[in-house]
Amino acid sequence: MDLAEFHRQVAEYVGDIDPASKKGRKRRAILEVATAMFAEHGYRDTNMDELASKVGVAKGTLYLYFPKKIDLLFACAALEKSKFVPEILEMLASDLSAADKLKRWLVAVLTLPAQSPLLCRLIDGDTEMTELFADYPPELRSEMDDGFPHLLHPLLDELAGPGHRWSAVELRDRANVIRSIGFLAPYVRHEWMRPGMSAERFATIMADLIVDGLRPRARGE
Repeated sequence: MDLAEFHRQVAEYVGDIDPASKKGRKRRAILEVATAMFAEHGYRDTNMDELASKVGVAKGTLYLYFPKKIDLLFACAALEKSKFVPEILEMLASDLSAADKLKRWLVAVLTLPAQSPLLCRLIDGDTEMTELFADYPPELRSEMDDGFPHLLHPLLDELAGPGHRWSAVELRDRANVIRSIGFLAPYVRHEWMRPGMSAERFATIMADLIVDGLRPRARGE
C-alpha cells in the first residue's frame, strides 16, 4: 500500500483531529474516550450518553461529529490503525536485512495490544465486533490486513538465501505461520505468559528464536 494514500484515506474518514483547533481537539477526545469504552465494554454496551458525559459535550454535539455509532467505531479503528501501520510499512521498506525486518515485525505485532485495544478485542474473539468489522470500509483496509504473505514472501526468500529449495507453496505456508504468531499478542499482555520479563523482551526473544530457526536446512540434514 502507498503510505501517502493510506494517510489520506484515514484522514478523510477520521476527520479533523488537529490539536491546534478547538474542533480538532474535541473530535480527538471523542475518539480516544470512545476507543477506551469500546475496548472495555464492547460495541453494544458502550453508552453514548456516558461517552458524551465523559468527553464533556452534549449528546447532540456528539452526533454532529459522528451521526451513527458505527461511524464512530470505524473512525476509532482507523485512528488506531494510523498509529501502527505506517511504522511497520516503513520498517519493511527500509534497508535492514530480511532477518532484522522479520524480527522487528514480530516484535511489533506481539506488542501491538498496548497501542491497539480495539484490535486486541477482535483477536480476543469478540463476535459482535467481528461481525461489525465485516462491513469495515474497504478503502480503510491495507495490505497489513490481507496481504501478509505478499509482504513477507520477499523477506523469506532473501532469508533463505540463493538456491534454496522452498517452493512457492512452502514460502506461502511459512508466511501464513508467521502471520498467525500475531494471535499470541493478547496473551503477551499477561505476566503469567512472560514471568519476570517485559512484553518487549519476551517478543524480542521469541522473534530471535523464530527467525534464526527459519533458514532452510542444508540438503541431507
